[in-house]
Parts: sequence; structure tokens; C-alpha cells
Amino acid sequence: MNLNYFELIRTTLAQQPDQVCIVWPATVGSSVAAESYTARSILNRVGEYHENLLAHGVQAGNPVVLALPVSVELICALLAVMALGATPVLPPAGSSVGQIARLARKSGAGVVMVASPVGLLGRMAARAFGVRICVGTPSVRVAAPWATAAVSAQQAALVSHSSGSTGAAKAIRRSHQVLRAQHEAIKAVFPPWPGQRDFPLFPNILLHNLAAGVVSVLPAVPWAAMQHLDPARIIAQLVHERVQTLTGNAFYFSALLTYLRQHLVALPEVVAVGIGGSPVPEPLAQEMRQFFPNATVHIIYGSSEAEPIAVRPVCTPAPNPLAGYCVGTIQAGLEWRIELLGHLNRGHAVGELWVRGAHVATAPGHWLRTGDYGYVADNQLFLTGRQGNERVHEGVQHYQIEQLLYHLPGVERVAARSDAAGFTVFVQGSVSSETVQETMAKNFPPACCLAVHLRSSLPVDARHHSKILYSQLR
Repeated sequence: MNLNYFELIRTTLAQQPDQVCIVWPATVGSSVAAESYTARSILNRVGEYHENLLAHGVQAGNPVVLALPVSVELICALLAVMALGATPVLPPAGSSVGQIARLARKSGAGVVMVASPVGLLGRMAARAFGVRICVGTPSVRVAAPWATAAVSAQQAALVSHSSGSTGAAKAIRRSHQVLRAQHEAIKAVFPPWPGQRDFPLFPNILLHNLAAGVVSVLPAVPWAAMQHLDPARIIAQLVHERVQTLTGNAFYFSALLTYLRQHLVALPEVVAVGIGGSPVPEPLAQEMRQFFPNATVHIIYGSSEAEPIAVRPVCTPAPNPLAGYCVGTIQAGLEWRIELLGHLNRGHAVGELWVRGAHVATAPGHWLRTGDYGYVADNQLFLTGRQGNERVHEGVQHYQIEQLLYHLPGVERVAARSDAAGFTVFVQGSVSSETVQETMAKNFPPACCLAVHLRSSLPVDARHHSKILYSQLR
């Protein structure tokens, strides 16, 4: 058995060569329609990239930095690198030329693939770091049939980077074995069906869909500047493309709900919605059920290293917001432990969640420290804090405050920064500071709240545009 994750994708695509697998939206402002890619066209394009990489000396085991914009070309290039038994390395969002060159040196990559010929600065950086530049728009003819390279289970299949919301973006290495296990874990929670039309915001779901035979309709979002997305265009896509399932983060769905409150659009074909990527305010999750009446809404908790960790169907009655963010039952097959930090005034021992298992990207037998703090009660995982802001004051952690305040009308974003003596609360929205202070006084010990500040915006991560950057709160 060839353990290369690409072989799983190749086998699926080869079984349905004329099936459309990816629908890519037109560029914003373009009159060109969305473009559909069949399994055959994807495999052909991967073959062209495969030839191009071979011509640049890429061999099995070599890291290759893919400095390409989010596109079908990026997907095909990534699959070609994987097919060679080499390792695709995706730079952090918004990386500069210098940062990409340094990443190539740090990762040991001899080749950086770019979308078009580079200028003088790029060529100088490449020479300085001993890197070859490969232009990633090949127009080569595949000379002969090619095979997927065999790999060991532990060989790196993909290196991506975290959002950097709690510090510098860190490299996340997933082996072929882990990618296969994550694929099986997602299938177990959300079984695919023939002809399923999915609308994935998260790149790992696109790779899963290719292996599962699911059609991926990509949302028309500005990937490099998510804050400028056009919800009207996305809703129009959902209707036109007859989307059945979709996933996204809190910012993304907040934007869609803002539009749907003003424009009553029927979306009867959507049967499942998954929200993740950051803490999910309960009011947002509950309101999603109103505008997607035929859909089961799920909160999905996980990370690139471990996807998923827990899943919770959103239903009524909603969990008590003072308990923190309820993210559901920890997935079967995962070992977990809570590394004790302290105790909450609600009586629960709270600490950092550690997990390990087949679909967790760690060395065999090692634990993944998630950086998330919480507890398990009644078989449900509750998150109450995040690394770097995890201090407990008067038996309270910051997620408990934030989840409660999200229930106040007019609150768009909220962050409770844990300072030495208590919490400083920052709120974006139309709510008054008096209302926030009264709510805090009614629900938490008096010493908890040091101050409340209203802000026109709060700092968030560049990728998800959903995770608060607590260190930048002012």
C-alpha cells in the first residue's frame, strides 16, 4: 500500500475522471464566469507541475516552498510536490520576499515556486540564501505516465503555519499518516455522499474533499484581505451553485448574517454548517439556525495539528454562557488530559488541554499542548482561556467573560485581557460601557473588572480575522 496522501486523492480522481471536483470563482470585478475543473483536468495539471519540479531537480524528501497565491494553481502545485514524495511548505499569510527566503533556508528548501518571474530583489534574495526559483505556471507536455512516489508513514506530507495569534507563526508539520488519519476522522463525523457540494473556507477541507470525492465550490473571498469580503457575492454563490454544506469562521459567518438580516434569501439546500477556526459566540451559532433552517449547525473545535478535537451540534437550550465556550464531546480515538492551572468559582478544576492520537501531528507517543484552557463536564469540553491570557482571577478566566458579553445587544467583538490584578475589558460595538459594567457586576466577583474600554475595532489575526490579538489591545 502506497501511504502517500496524494495516492488517496489520485485514486479517487481516477475513478471519476469527468466529475467536476473544484469550482473556482471568478476574480472580483471580472466578467469571467466561475471555472469548473474535472478530475481529469486536475490530474493533467498536477502532471505538468510534476514535470516542472523534476526539471528543477526536486527529489523525494526535498522541501519546496510554495509562494503562490490561493488558486487552483496552488492546489495543483501542492499535489505535485506531494506526488513526488517531496514536502510542500506553505509560508505564513502575508510573508515578504525576505521572509520567504529565510523560510526556505530554515526549512532546507532548495526550491521556491512563485507565480511569475521575480524581480531583482527576489533574485538577490534567492542567491543570498542558495535557493532556486521555479516559476509555477508550467506549459510543459507530460512526456510519459508517472507514478506517485512511495513514502514512509512518518514522512512530512505538508508544512503549514499557524495564524500567529498568540505569538510568531509556528510551522506545523503533518505526516502522510496524520493527513490520512485526519481525513478518516472528518469522514467519521461528517460522512460524505455522492454528488455532495461543499463550500470550504479552510484549505485542509479542500484536500479532504478531493480524497472523499466531494465537489468543492470555493467561496469568492479576498484570501489575502478577508476583512474586505463581499457577503452579497457569497450568498449569491450559495444559491447559484446549490451548495449543500459549508464551513467557515466566526468573522465570515458574522458577515453573512449581517447581510441576511437585511435581505431575506432562502437557502433550503444547505443541510449542514460548520463553524470553527476561533472561539464561536453562542448567539452567532444560534442565529445561524434561523437563516439556515434546514441545516444542522455544528461548532467544530480543532487545529491544524489535530482536526477535529471536538464537535458540538448547536441546539436549544443553549449552554450557560458563564461556563465558557462549549465545543462538544472530545472525539473518539483521542486521548486527552487537563494539565491543572487552578480552580474556577463554579467548582471546576481548569487547565491546559493536551491531546494525542492517530490524527494528531506530534511525534509518536507525545502530547499536543493545545494552548487552550478549560475543563470537561457532563462529557462536554468547555474552553475558558487561551495561552498568553490564561490567568485566573477570582475563579474566572477570560473566555467566560467574553462569552457572556457576546449575549449583550450591540456587542460586535469583545476581549477581556487578564492583567496582573484583574481583567481589562475591550468592546467593539454600540453597547454602552455602563451596560457592560452592570453585566460584569451582576455575574462576576467585584474585583474582576478593572476597566471597560469601548473601541471602534479590536486587533485580530490576519488569516481568520476572528482571533483576538490580546497583546495588541490598547
